[in-house]
Amino acid sequence: MAFVTLLFDLAGKQSMLGSIPLDALLTEETELTASVSKYAVEDGSVISDHIAREPETLSLSGVITAASIYTFLSGGRSKLIAAKDALRQIHERRQPITIVTGADIYQNYAMTKAAITRKNEGEKLDVVCNFQKIVVAKLRQADIPADKVAPSVQGKAGQTGAATGKVSDTRSQTVPSSNLKVQTGSGT
Repeated sequence: MAFVTLLFDLAGKQSMLGSIPLDALLTEETELTASVSKYAVEDGSVISDHIAREPETLSLSGVITAASIYTFLSGGRSKLIAAKDALRQIHERRQPITIVTGADIYQNYAMTKAAITRKNEGEKLDVVCNFQKIVVAKLRQADIPADKVAPSVQGKAGQTGAATGKVSDTRSQTVPSSNLKVQTGSGT
């Protein structure tokens, strides 16, 4: 394997989708987007005072073949089946993965779409995948000054522990009477 790596300079250069090696990376598109606020003012013009960065996205297309690039032996259909199964597991588990390409390493990305195509042009899978960077919120702690916590509005917002009124039961305690008369006797 060292000879093949030396001959083709493959060390660290193979594109990977998580643990799935791509035999060829055809396209790699990174998209950086942001939203700019828009507020109309009295004279009809629009002002913008804030820019919100949106998560980075990545689109890749590549080929996975049945051949093994390291040993020049055929991996057969089992390599294709394993690759397709691994893509299904990435989708099913919904866990962030690391993607390695020749230009960058993308860490903490989630798969948003995967299209896997197999044609009768040989033993290969054409793969097109979309990913989005996962941005995790960081917990921050801060001390609140005592003057901000002190009850400065006492008496204005109600009282805790104040006596409450009693609820009286306005329902009648007697059984309601009926205007129906019971007929007794024999029929004629």
